[in-house]
Amino acid sequence: AGAMENAGAVFFRETLLLLDPATASLAERKRAAEVIAHELAHMWYGDLVTMAWWDDLWLNEAFATWMAYRVVADWRPEWRMWQGFEHDRSAALGMDALANTHPIYARVRSVAEATENFDAITYEKGAAVVRMIEHYLGPDAFRAGVRLYMRRHREGNTVAADLWRALEEASGKPVARVAQTWIAQPGFPLVSIAPARDGGPAALGVRQERFFADPRVPAARRRGKWPVPLVVKWRGGGGAATGRFLVDKARDRLDLPASAAPAWYFGNADAGGFYRVAHDPADRAALLADLSTGLTPVERLALAGDQWALVRSGRAPIESFLEVADALGEETDYDVLDGIAGPLDLIDEQVAEPGSAVQAGFRAWIARRFGPQLERLQWAAAPGEDDPTRLRRAALVRLLGGVAEAPAVLAEARRRLDAYLADRSALEPDLADPVVALAARVGDETLYDRYRAAVAAAATPQERRRFLLGLGSFRTRAARERTLAAVLTPEIPTQDVAFLLMRLLANPAARGETWKFMTRKWAALRRRVPPLMISRLVEMTPALRDPGYAREVGRFFRTHPVPEARRAVKQALEVFRLNAELRRRTAPGLARWLGGAGASSQRL
Repeated sequence: AGAMENAGAVFFRETLLLLDPATASLAERKRAAEVIAHELAHMWYGDLVTMAWWDDLWLNEAFATWMAYRVVADWRPEWRMWQGFEHDRSAALGMDALANTHPIYARVRSVAEATENFDAITYEKGAAVVRMIEHYLGPDAFRAGVRLYMRRHREGNTVAADLWRALEEASGKPVARVAQTWIAQPGFPLVSIAPARDGGPAALGVRQERFFADPRVPAARRRGKWPVPLVVKWRGGGGAATGRFLVDKARDRLDLPASAAPAWYFGNADAGGFYRVAHDPADRAALLADLSTGLTPVERLALAGDQWALVRSGRAPIESFLEVADALGEETDYDVLDGIAGPLDLIDEQVAEPGSAVQAGFRAWIARRFGPQLERLQWAAAPGEDDPTRLRRAALVRLLGGVAEAPAVLAEARRRLDAYLADRSALEPDLADPVVALAARVGDETLYDRYRAAVAAAATPQERRRFLLGLGSFRTRAARERTLAAVLTPEIPTQDVAFLLMRLLANPAARGETWKFMTRKWAALRRRVPPLMISRLVEMTPALRDPGYAREVGRFFRTHPVPEARRAVKQALEVFRLNAELRRRTAPGLARWLGGAGASSQRL
């Protein structure tokens, strides 16, 4: 854990408090501010007013998560915190699309069950739902309701109904009817939007059903409904406009206040809703043609995320996502670039066969499509360069070096690392993490020794953690063995053991032997990995890729049960199976697209 909100005595790990302004990256500063605000928000949500039992854990954690983003966004608007929250919302949507998810409000009958619920559903989905309710009520009415809730229950215990009652009194709206379904029901809706068959020219037909990542889930299980506060954006004759609708039926019609059919429509304005959207093909094509001016960065990020989710669930071909990624080849927003890097990395890792011609072609396409941006930016920041440009450079380095493994980018990272090791001011802080990680991929034993020395002599907690995790990215056999041996020693703090093992599982050269090490040393690892981190480690096992490993993981955790990670094991095995199904279904389409008109349409 990064921090703990004891009343009057909040504890933080060093990386969240001890920051050197000269060397800390913007990501590190934003993370520190967000966690500090989160823990201080707990003085109200959790300490002043406390949930009656662990099944309402979200009353503490979801509210503190939402409040932290709200406070930091108001304090530093240039940091665009809610745009960054889209990455967290996307991770929660990914977990909640699994059959083995759980509702925000989840029954708790043991310490292990309580521990399991410290996850993306409780924190990030919970925060997204709180934000959605705030948008539905308006900030003033929402604030008045929360203040009433705090005054009424200070130094007491509450359940969700207490909050709904206060919000309803302050707003005059039926909050419980809207909110309770989102809290008590697992999953979320897929909202499909297309021109309506009846009604005026600006009428849209809307259909909702529960979204599952698994294409094999029968239709009967998809029949869930939610009261969806739908915010639709469209381009009409007078420019872009938005409209708000509450959709609580399986099928409904939206009448946009326009006299003509819109040029396009987008079903989740500002990405403020916790749902996925399926736009009809003609609308998606119109959106792609107007990406840079029609949609904001967070909306472009949501569009790409929704399309990838449709591919994963078997509702769209992989070519449809690749078309979106190709259209974003000139994207200048760092959050969007980081957002599409996730699906592109999964395609490289899980769909393309390692070492195959298809993987080489896929990586070459990424390098051709996004490489010219980095060439124009260059690696050195210009005098007076703003933060968004610096972060865009770092995102491109991660995409081109981390996903495409472009030789020129890896070589330049290795060259710049030498200067950084000699003088920490030689490298722009936002490039430090990707350069240290990428240089390790092509590093030898001599460089490995220099990383170990840098860990021991680090001047800041961030620098120490950067080089410590960098040990997990080395690919030489000797380096891998030495890192694994160090995991069980005091050299690796217990708070970092799981993170280093996760880095090793992400390393193609190390993941197999890392899993074997984990199974051989499990008893010792259980003593060194905090309970809240065990499930994160389990969630990483699908990186092993091969179905044979899925069987091993299942067998191992049947004979070595981990009560606080029981759900995480089920989720990991489900992801193993979904990845194998994705590979079988989409690998031919990936090869066709790379060899056909899709990849050749790119601008060089």
